[in-house]
Amino acid sequence: MKKILTAAMLTVLMMALATGALAATGLGSVTSVKVTAATAEKEGTVSVNTTMCAVTLDDAGKITAVSFDVVQPKGAFDATGAAAEFNAEPQTKKELGENYGMRKASAIGKEWFEQAEALENWCIGKTVEEVLGMKTFDRGDGSHTMVPDEADLKTGCTITVGDYLKALEKAAAAAKQSRDVL
Repeated sequence: MKKILTAAMLTVLMMALATGALAATGLGSVTSVKVTAATAEKEGTVSVNTTMCAVTLDDAGKITAVSFDVVQPKGAFDATGAAAEFNAEPQTKKELGENYGMRKASAIGKEWFEQAEALENWCIGKTVEEVLGMKTFDRGDGSHTMVPDEADLKTGCTITVGDYLKALEKAAAAAKQSRDVL
């Protein structure tokens, strides 16, 4: 996790240097935890999903750089609660790249990092409020409740973006707060 935070901080620093003195940068993250109980026949599982966003805003509040990533450490435990396994140093989805394995399940044939890049590119030049107001739809499968429904985005991004937008909102608030401190 330290590596991920260090990489995110370096990304924000590079974005700040690249965009000029009036830029403000911030980091935001959203975490959810899912636990499945163990039984005598089956191990229990725990998975943590942390969506991270680094954003740089210009003096007019427009996004000049943005980066999304997700880390998903997983673990298992037996009926007594003893850990059976835990992925203590998971790679982020961007680090996994082609190995994440979304391409084969994607209706548009794109891997996760390609879809995240399409979302990032779509955000550039918009205000945070414009991005947060993005049109979305619910696929009806219980998992994909906020899929982009913007004509110039949906051909490149079909992942559910709810946590990405929440992380962006937090990152933008941090960026604005850092600008106020200066």
